[in-house]
Amino acid sequence: MVGGVESFAVVMSGVAGLLIVNWLPKEQYGAYIFLVACMTLLLGVTDLGLSHCCLPVVGQRSREVPWVVGVCHQVFRKRWVLLGFGIFIVGPYWFYASRMHGWFGPGYVAASALILLVTLLGLREHYANTVLVILGHISTLNRIGLTSNIVRISFIAGVLLLPVTSWSVTGVVAATAAAGFVAVILYNRALRSREIADYRLDAADAKGVDQQVIKVAKPLVLPAIFFQVQGVITLFLVSLFGTSNMLAELGAFGRLAMVLLVVDRVAAILLFPMLARSAEGPTLVSTVIRVHAVYLLAMALMELSAIVLPQYWIILLGQQYSAMAPYVWMVFLSSILASASGLAFKTLTVRGATSSQAYGVAFIVVVQVLYLWKFGVSDLYAALGFNIASALAHASFQYLLLALRLPQWRREAQPDNQSP
Repeated sequence: MVGGVESFAVVMSGVAGLLIVNWLPKEQYGAYIFLVACMTLLLGVTDLGLSHCCLPVVGQRSREVPWVVGVCHQVFRKRWVLLGFGIFIVGPYWFYASRMHGWFGPGYVAASALILLVTLLGLREHYANTVLVILGHISTLNRIGLTSNIVRISFIAGVLLLPVTSWSVTGVVAATAAAGFVAVILYNRALRSREIADYRLDAADAKGVDQQVIKVAKPLVLPAIFFQVQGVITLFLVSLFGTSNMLAELGAFGRLAMVLLVVDRVAAILLFPMLARSAEGPTLVSTVIRVHAVYLLAMALMELSAIVLPQYWIILLGQQYSAMAPYVWMVFLSSILASASGLAFKTLTVRGATSSQAYGVAFIVVVQVLYLWKFGVSDLYAALGFNIASALAHASFQYLLLALRLPQWRREAQPDNQSP
């Protein structure tokens, strides 16, 4: 059921994204992609490893509602503080790049304000979603996600009926804001109907949780900063040194890999909470191995389709992007490797296995430097190859850590051992 609902959500999101790609002129789509990148970086700054703390800290106490809510609240308090820091960082860059491209105007400023609202709503959504995921209210999550996506696609459909103007980007962003607003209302209603109060930990428990959060998040701070910047660095460099058309092309390519979100969302709702509360032993290891084997096989088939039939994928983007067909397989490969590394990384973090992640940053930087020294980035092929090399280095490192961790997880835990 989760797979069906999440697949529908991704399909609806993908359809909405493709409609936007085909409808907006490249100039305006470039501005839209830039605003989305700013929002992504803002939410990334609030993370710094904190998003990986709730599941391992809650651990096997996932049926104790006050404990679950208290832990999540303690973690998200820190994320709200970091959001202010993120605005301080991203704000000046947004102003400089927007002025350089001549995007300033009433419509663009309104769209930027709505992007900030979407960020605020997104953080509240993430909190409520995390609580309900840990407590296992899956059907509630399905209904909220379905309703939110219907609101967004309906809003976008209405916007597409209007002529393209300087306010078109505002309308597209407003659709996302409306969906987020509806989702927050439904999440709050769900929490109230299930009598999930806004519990707070006492001083002793809060101190203990903070210590566990630091233990889990500290090894992730440097990798989190690196990968948050890495995730948007291409778009930000293009926004500084490229054109709006280049921004639009990079953003359009990202729409083709949205099918990967189905796996990510299903895993986030079903797989990772189960792994977090499972006792160590052969069953845990067997589950991890089977999940990753099936995932990698499915991704191999997807990559094959991008190699053999790229012209059919590029049709989804419209005639504006028809010349980009030869690059589809490269975009898919880098996206698949990045998604695989994320799956391995999250498998480790939900069990509290966050050590050694900083070494991955050094390894990836070495690979990137060697690639630039050997091939450079003088053309699009070389630039996409750089993305593939980076994603391959990340995936290789994460799967190495996972392979080294499996023998430890295979051993049966002691009955009084509650830590992952």
